[in-house]
Amino acid sequence: MSADPQHDTPDPTQGHADQQEPSRHPFTQAWETWDAWSLADSMRQALRRAREQGATDTVARIEQHPEWTKGPGPLEALDANRELVDDLTGWRWLAMREARKRGHAWQEIGRTLRQSGEQAKAFYLTRVHGQRQLAQEIPQLGYDPHWLELAEPNDADRAADRPTHDARREDGHER
Repeated sequence: MSADPQHDTPDPTQGHADQQEPSRHPFTQAWETWDAWSLADSMRQALRRAREQGATDTVARIEQHPEWTKGPGPLEALDANRELVDDLTGWRWLAMREARKRGHAWQEIGRTLRQSGEQAKAFYLTRVHGQRQLAQEIPQLGYDPHWLELAEPNDADRAADRPTHDARREDGHER
């Protein structure tokens, strides 16, 4: 601390009564809701099974912590799940864009997503076109035409399209 209070570095651990907690991102809120429901649901199932099996020690342990079986309801959980899935699916194209920048083939990207390369490319293009439309409405979001170019065949795509040469066969004969 200095003698001049204007130059003191604020102590982040010293809260002020008038400070509000910063708002949390909807994804974070949804994750916490889903996690709380999932944990409570698992504990309710464990408690039910323990009762059915006569596992009195387990029943007693769980019942000592009633908060373990309390949580959001199933509709809240479903809403949170929808938020999470929508957000993650909406952001998927960002990782796809980076994979293309790094030279990965659509076939590789599709395989990673457990779909065909064509499906992965179609998804990516749909999202890029959507981003372009959003950027027209909200210019701060930005749009780069290069993102469309990334969908064009690259060296990895062309290599994947080439037939592999089987060194064991030459002129129709096994070596």
